[in-house]
Amino acid sequence: MKRPSLRKKRLVPVLLLWAVFASAAEGRAAGEPWRKGPGLEFKVGGLVGFFPSGGGDLETYRQGMIDLATDIGTIPGFNGNQGWNKLGSAAGVSFDAIFRINERIGVSVGTGWIRASSGGNYGFTYGQAGSESWGTYTLSGLEVNGEDFKISTIPLRFSLYLTFPAGRWNFYGYAGAGYYWGTFTRRYTYDFSYNYADSSPLYPDEKTEISSSESRDESAKAGGLGIHGGLGVEYRVLSFLAFGLEVYGRHANLSGWEGEAQWTATTREKQWREDAGWTSDQSSTDTGSKTGKLWFYEIGDEDLGRFYPRLDMRGAPAGGNFRNVRSAALNLSAYGLAVTLKVFFDL
Repeated sequence: MKRPSLRKKRLVPVLLLWAVFASAAEGRAAGEPWRKGPGLEFKVGGLVGFFPSGGGDLETYRQGMIDLATDIGTIPGFNGNQGWNKLGSAAGVSFDAIFRINERIGVSVGTGWIRASSGGNYGFTYGQAGSESWGTYTLSGLEVNGEDFKISTIPLRFSLYLTFPAGRWNFYGYAGAGYYWGTFTRRYTYDFSYNYADSSPLYPDEKTEISSSESRDESAKAGGLGIHGGLGVEYRVLSFLAFGLEVYGRHANLSGWEGEAQWTATTREKQWREDAGWTSDQSSTDTGSKTGKLWFYEIGDEDLGRFYPRLDMRGAPAGGNFRNVRSAALNLSAYGLAVTLKVFFDL
């Protein structure tokens, strides 16, 4: 006969103890109603959120740049391209301290953190070849604009709770208002190249190469009031502990973003002749920084015959080619789901 494993012998009393504890806890949970008197509850939630507006002016800017790339693609010789994702989903956490007045009513103060991002690129390629009386020529070009936005918010929320207990289940709703602190960061990159070459039996062949690049980092903060609400259901696993699922929504549209922009831009132009080689090679670099507001405006494009939106921290533009110049507003309204854990204390 095989001797029982020592590990199994040790597990038997542990399992028996757990079974007794679980049975007693279940009996208490089934026999005790949800707390009726004053008490304190702490709720922690893991959030998944969705931004239906795409960020307000951020979405207007994103869609405008997609339209620009599409419109450029209608010009002969140009091909527009874009792959920029909308500010859609977000993840975060929430913390709430709820003072239970009685079985059905409570008030709370809460905070949390949620973050979302939007990024991609847009631009165009260009190509043309032709012939003249003196010879042939080719033109080619490329422009790529890269965008990487990140937005996060930390609220201070005040809510009124209404609860409807039923056995070990509890159904609740809440609504309230709060103040939201928002943080915005942006990484913008720009790359451009232009190449010209010709060939002629009458004159020396020539080439021109132009390249430009820019990188810009922007960061800004803003604050403002918002409203929120939600519906949830909880299941009490112990007399002092419950797990739940909740749907929530909030409305917060923040303007007056202020911060700093830093940028570096370089340009290089080279000239070549068949009879002399590279005759010119000139480069320039521009670096700068600026503190101020995040601006929204529209700039007119004479070739395409329409206006396109911009977000910029380098100052408010002025002139007849600009319109709708104002402080940018980023809409942080969202709805989503939360998985919650709540701990109860009697007072």
